[in-house]
Amino acid sequence: MSQNIIEHLRQEAIQEIFKMKTFETAWAVWQKGIQGQISPLNANNVLNLGDNLGDIFRSTGVAGRRQEDVSTGGNVWEALICWYLNLCLVGSRTVVFKQKKALLPTPVREALTVSYGTFPSNTESDLIAITFPEKSDYTSIDKHSISIRNDVGNLIPTLSGKKYNFLEISNALLSRDFNDLEIGVIQCKTNWNDNAQVPMLWDMIYSSSGFSRHSIVVGTSLYSIRDLKKFSYSFVTVPTVKMSKINHTSTCVRRVQNLSGGNYWGYPSRASVANSIKDIFGRNFSSASTTSLAARLRVELPNLRTTYSYFNI
Repeated sequence: MSQNIIEHLRQEAIQEIFKMKTFETAWAVWQKGIQGQISPLNANNVLNLGDNLGDIFRSTGVAGRRQEDVSTGGNVWEALICWYLNLCLVGSRTVVFKQKKALLPTPVREALTVSYGTFPSNTESDLIAITFPEKSDYTSIDKHSISIRNDVGNLIPTLSGKKYNFLEISNALLSRDFNDLEIGVIQCKTNWNDNAQVPMLWDMIYSSSGFSRHSIVVGTSLYSIRDLKKFSYSFVTVPTVKMSKINHTSTCVRRVQNLSGGNYWGYPSRASVANSIKDIFGRNFSSASTTSLAARLRVELPNLRTTYSYFNI
């Protein structure tokens, strides 16, 4: 079956999260609740699933206050957000994935690297969103028909052994088209109160492009976020604290209220506190498709049992 390189990455991203034992266990409970929320299957119900992700997440009771429970809950929460975002982005030029060496192209990794003196460090981001350029190599050409050469002029084979040679091909493509890329960093945490200062500080660093006086440099000589078409930094939370305790004056809210990519949670939007995660598409990924989100989903959703069966719904 024909598949472009964007949809190859999306499939890999979703299959990776289903390899997580904690996610697989939670999915046994979540699947039924999600199916109920999106029935009848249409663009509206799929998008509005974002208003209910917090309740779906809590239905398994994976989030706790012991350190190991917080860590496990956070990992499963980011996986659920990754699943939802990609479901809404099927057929578009944007893919969201958990950071993994086999999926993260070098130009993107280097652009997000923050160096303190000679020590390279990367954001604690849980998810990376890439909006690929509107060019045939990404959108209309089958992944096995891409013809591109490496730095020494050799044609890159589409297979490495029996596996698709995604990383080498994507490295060459994105190096060539770096200025047309859009990159989003999406940090997902369950414990909003404890972690709000982290995305605030990372967003400040990326917005400043570094602090030369203190030897803090963003990106590398080859790849810098300043050369991207667009960059955004977002925060998505459940949260684990009682929602009644959170208002527009809460310290955790004020810390993330000006993030370049916005502040979101898995509930309906509340003015001056947080937007529903479903609102991230209009703010950060509006250029992901030449058609509207609703029009695109009307075309793609009938393929959930075939082309997109890896979403497991």
